[in-house]
Amino acid sequence: MKEVTINIIRDGVISALSQKFPNIKRYGEEIKQGFTEPCFFVKLLPVEHTRELGRRFRRYHTFDIHYFPDGDRKVNAAHDMAEKLYDLFRFITINQDQYMITDTNHEVTDSVLHFFFDINFMVWEEAPDDPKMRTLAQEGWLK
Repeated sequence: MKEVTINIIRDGVISALSQKFPNIKRYGEEIKQGFTEPCFFVKLLPVEHTRELGRRFRRYHTFDIHYFPDGDRKVNAAHDMAEKLYDLFRFITINQDQYMITDTNHEVTDSVLHFFFDINFMVWEEAPDDPKMRTLAQEGWLK
């Protein structure tokens, strides 16, 4: 299995937005003062990494995509964008691997869309490189 990091998943989400909405600016780290609307801000909420069994772990990534609409009808524009994001974020392909997106929901607060979703998947820890047995002396006889 290929290595999947938190930054690879985050960059994949930003890339999906950039491909679908090339004319809308995207921010991935922080919202800069004086940004121009419309724009997206991709916020990765705390990531959870829990042991399942043995060397298997389940990783939970929760995203909050902020959309700052422009124009006079910002609330309507925010809900329209939510419809487009529901269509975009059903599945996501990152580095030729497809991930299912779950728990999508949205809210509009102060004319800003908050679109939430989860990407959950399994990761495996590499097997330890334990030393092999060197030699075995075996004796046997017949009666």
